[in-house]
Amino acid sequence: MKNKLTIDKRLRQRVLPLMFLIITLLMSMLLLMRIDGVQKHNLDVATEGARNIFRMIVLTRQWNADHGGVYVFVDEKTPVNEYLDHPKKVIETTEKEKLTLLNPAYMTRQIAELAQNDPDIHLRLHITSLKPIRPQNAADAWEVEALKRFETGEQEISSVEIENGQRYLRYMSPLMVKESCLLCHEKQGYKLGDVRGGISVSLQMESIDKSVHHEIVASAISYAVSYGLLIMITWGLIELLARRWRALNDNIEMLETTRNELVENEKMASLGRLVSGFAHEINTPVGVAVGAISHGDETIATLKTLLAKEEVTEQELNQQLDYLSEGHYLALANLRRAADLVQRFKRTSIDRDSQQKREYQPAELIQDVLTTLHNQLKRTEISVEVTCSEKLKLYGTPGLLEQVLTNLITNSISHGFDNGTRAGKISINVSQSSANRLIVDYQDDGVGMNEDVKQQAFEPFFTTSRDKGGSGLGLYVIYNIVTQQMAGTIQMTSVSNAGVRFHIECPIEAIPYNTL
Repeated sequence: MKNKLTIDKRLRQRVLPLMFLIITLLMSMLLLMRIDGVQKHNLDVATEGARNIFRMIVLTRQWNADHGGVYVFVDEKTPVNEYLDHPKKVIETTEKEKLTLLNPAYMTRQIAELAQNDPDIHLRLHITSLKPIRPQNAADAWEVEALKRFETGEQEISSVEIENGQRYLRYMSPLMVKESCLLCHEKQGYKLGDVRGGISVSLQMESIDKSVHHEIVASAISYAVSYGLLIMITWGLIELLARRWRALNDNIEMLETTRNELVENEKMASLGRLVSGFAHEINTPVGVAVGAISHGDETIATLKTLLAKEEVTEQELNQQLDYLSEGHYLALANLRRAADLVQRFKRTSIDRDSQQKREYQPAELIQDVLTTLHNQLKRTEISVEVTCSEKLKLYGTPGLLEQVLTNLITNSISHGFDNGTRAGKISINVSQSSANRLIVDYQDDGVGMNEDVKQQAFEPFFTTSRDKGGSGLGLYVIYNIVTQQMAGTIQMTSVSNAGVRFHIECPIEAIPYNTL
């Protein structure tokens, strides 16, 4: 239940806000990119519009220049161009009506005045130059900068500027000197191909900004709806994940409980085998001792009979006393052996049950393990070779190492030597490395393992002898004891029909001062 509450708390207090934050940042970033894209697109459209206006003006001027200008009647709106130096800038009709010549510049100026006076167009055109003939054609600061940049090779300039509180898109492109331009401008020092000036186009951005604003509002609403849907979907997915997680946690808890029960059952089975082996082992010395004592009773009865006689020889008495002495010695030796077995059983059972730390000798511990497994080993042709210094002393939980060695030996008997029907050898080498680590090298020359079995050997419930009652927990218990409880490592190498080797390393604990 605590794990479930922790999962719900973690999802609702950490994961859910984090997901909301990520979605908010992502949607905000996408909205800003969308707004920026809309603004750039509309600016590009406005710029293309200004560019097309410039091109139309240039085409109109070109038409005018190609025809040598056009004549129109002189009136208030179209006075004679005082800045035009042309021998035929004014002519008369047969009816004495005056006609004035409209060159490209004059025509452009009139088109600009028409556009500026039309309230529906919101357009300003200005023909300008760094060396204007007409003062009104002088360039403003923005146009001066543009004209200078044209002389460096740039082909067009555009930007959004604020004028009188209004936003304008200003566009300008150069006017190049052509053959038809030299008639009027050669005297100013211009040559063919020079930048004579330029035409600036100014578009009021109010209508464009309104269009952009409407599109941005529509995008914001669309993204807000998408954001809300994503939030709801994310919340629903997190809730679904929490439910699945809780269900998975329930399954994991159930599996862990089952596994722990099976592991405990395996330990109890191991203890049962220990008790069974101990009972069988202790029966022999106890039986011999009982037999010796019974024989001693018979000897005492015989002595009483002899002493009851009137005559008894010394030889007869000494013979009965020798029998009594031999029986006493035999009984005492076997009772001592039984006491040693009891002591070893007591030490082993306490170590496995209590899991308390103490100082111990690995050599003695290995002999205890072999004693408890003697009943299994004596019925086989399996020899056990132990290499461990009697001087080596460790501090820790001896029951853990006992369990590891017991499981390794029983695993070898069951799997490596086919339940003891095959002859073989087990080698156990225990030492202390220079890095103050306990080294346990265990190997047998049994049937070994193929690659598939080796890859799954430490997995729980995996066994190759389930039909023979195998639980698949022997090596799994070893792996967990070594890696979790002893904080060590275990490596296994094996080849089919060439035995198996386990290399175990774990840190050696320092002996506390209060135990010295």
